[in-house]
Amino acid sequence: MPLFVYRSTVPASAVDLFQWHERPEALLDLIPGRRWVRIEEQVGGLRDGGRVIFSIGVGPLRVRWEARHFGYIPNTQFCDEQVRGPFAMWRHTHRIESIGADRSVYADSVEYAVPGGWLANLVAAPLLGRLLSISFAQRHRIVRESLRQLALDRTSGQPGLDRR
Repeated sequence: MPLFVYRSTVPASAVDLFQWHERPEALLDLIPGRRWVRIEEQVGGLRDGGRVIFSIGVGPLRVRWEARHFGYIPNTQFCDEQVRGPFAMWRHTHRIESIGADRSVYADSVEYAVPGGWLANLVAAPLLGRLLSISFAQRHRIVRESLRQLALDRTSGQPGLDRR
């Protein structure tokens, strides 16, 4: 089964980085090309048992994807896995590790399989690896920029993420 991993360093505490992801609008902020992807339903947040259903495509050519959350460890990790959707299997782990008061390592690991068995996965792996690299680089960039803005807002006295 292919495994994709993308890591970056984020100029924010692990708590701030995790809280950023817990916001109800975080998933929407991370979706590239919103005209192609629609969130149909989102229930329960990142905690175990949370669910999200979204569709990808245009007009009647949309594919529905349902995922459930599990593996929730506050300020450290949350996971999602496909319940129904385009992959034979999709399991995504979001992991956050503090490397200082205002720096964290942010890692996304995705285990996946496409329908069609080992040959289909062998053929699809280079293309999917490239698409995942582009997508996660963009997602990590969005998170870094958003958290940089949060830090600037804090220094100027603007409201930011809730401290729980």
